[in-house]
This record gives sequence, C-alpha cells and structure tokens, in this order.
Amino acid sequence: MIKVFKYTLIDLARNRFVLGYAGLMLVLAQGLFLLENDPMKALLSLVQVVLSLVPLITIIFTVVYIYDSQEFTQLLAVQPIARGAILGGQLLALATALLVAQAVGLGLPLLVHAPNKPALMLSVSGSALVLVFVALGALIAMRQQEKARGVGISLGIWLFFVMVYDAGLMALMFSLSEYPIEPFVVPLAGANPIDLARILVMLEVDLAAMMGYSGAIYKNFFGSTMGMVVAASILVFWVAVPCWRGFVVFRKKDL
Repeated sequence: MIKVFKYTLIDLARNRFVLGYAGLMLVLAQGLFLLENDPMKALLSLVQVVLSLVPLITIIFTVVYIYDSQEFTQLLAVQPIARGAILGGQLLALATALLVAQAVGLGLPLLVHAPNKPALMLSVSGSALVLVFVALGALIAMRQQEKARGVGISLGIWLFFVMVYDAGLMALMFSLSEYPIEPFVVPLAGANPIDLARILVMLEVDLAAMMGYSGAIYKNFFGSTMGMVVAASILVFWVAVPCWRGFVVFRKKDL
C-alpha cells in the first residue's frame, strides 16, 4: 500500500489539474480578501465558494482520475498486491494531493488575512469535504463501467447536495409547519455532508442568515460543543461508508 501511495502521489504531483486547483483556490481566496476591507466579510463570501466549489472539483477529479488510471490499476492487480492495498494507496494519495493543494490555495490566504478560529474551522470543513467527496467519487468509479456515466452521476450528486436538498428541506418545513417536525428534520439535514460542513463553520460564526431554514434548525439543535462533535462524527460516517463500499466492490470487480 505504501508503494502504491508513493507512486500515485508522484503522478498526482505532476498533474496539471491538481496544480490548477491549488492556483484557483489561491486566486479566489486572495481576490476576495483584496476586494473586501473587512476580512470577516471576505471570509463569509469564501465560505459559500469553498462549500460549493470544493465538492464539485473533488468528486469530478476523483472519478476521472480513477478511470484514466485503469491501466495502471490493472498492472498492479496482476502483481502480488492485495486489492485493498491498491485502492487504499490510490485513495490515500488522491486525498493527500487534494488536501495539500487546498492547504496551499486556501490555507495560506486565510493564515495571512484571517488568522482566527472561524478561518481555521473553514479550512477544516473544506478538508472534511475533500475526504467525503473523494470517497463518494471512488465508489461511483468502482460501480460504473462507463466514464461518461460516472461523471454524470457525480454531477448529479453535487447538484442534489448543493441546490436541490436545501430547497426540498425548506419546502418540507413550510408544508408541515403546523406540526412539530424539527426532531425529524435534523436527521434529514444530516444526510447532506455540505450542510454539515456549514454547521461546523456556523458554530464559530453566525451564518444562519446565509444557510437558509435548515441552517437555523441546525443552530438551534447543535449550537454547542456537543453539536460540533455530532456533526463531525456524521462527516466521519460519510467518509467511512462510501470507502467501505468502494473496497467491497473493487475486490469483486472484474478488471
């Protein structure tokens, strides 16, 4: 697994997409801080950018990279290397490369312009989303034989989490506003990892107005240290389950 991780990481270090991702995040973050005189306003704008852009880039790149490296994977599969070690090394390298790119592109501007706890939480939340969507992307690539279909499913999942989910949750809340459904809506909102990442930031900065109705409910129920622990635990679950399913599918897959 260590050798697979090493050679995959070397390949990713030369990948123009990873370098471009780091550059894009650096330009966006630095640009927002330069445009705003108040660092906190720039940070609030950056929250929306990070929570939308990071999942999209991560899941699409993961799916495309796994499909494009299929020949290398087949070569490794005929060697005396366990399949779990092959996929584990590749996923670890993908996550590491994207996390390093994000640390450079997002972490450096935050460190220079907003060295505070909300900025740290934004960086941690962005990193958590990288891990979640690497896991989801890997599962999609393992289950789908066609590259185009895998990319399409990835885009659909991203659109669902970013645009459709909150709208559906809000419609549910308004249509059932006469009933005490808050205890049921909170677990439903936990099914969206991007909303969970918003919560981790919201616990440090008052972002309820930017997060919609589901964000207000989350703040009421999880506006505490225990709430942060619960949200972080669910994010870990979002990483663990797709990874586990991906390993199961990969071990049975006919390469």
